[in-house]
Amino acid sequence: MTIWDNATPEQILDRVKAIVAPHGLNAEFLEGILSVGVQGDDRTYTPVVVLNGPHPGWEILERLSSQISNETPVNRVTFEVATRPTTLSNRRAR
Repeated sequence: MTIWDNATPEQILDRVKAIVAPHGLNAEFLEGILSVGVQGDDRTYTPVVVLNGPHPGWEILERLSSQISNETPVNRVTFEVATRPTTLSNRRAR
């Protein structure tokens, strides 16, 4: 049993955000996608975390990914390289 056994997705995401915030990054779950991993002797199915914000460097991303995976029940961390396109209504307003 771990401290995360009864945690809500919001509590897990709050912890992930606390880990990445000092580096100017934000975090969210990739909606509808679960990642398969192994923790201990068990197969796990957990949400995929997407980090976004200014690129902090590969070494920091590697350290953050390991920290998130070690401290939360997340087994896949990604970084959003491109920005999302603006919506059509936002483009018209410019």
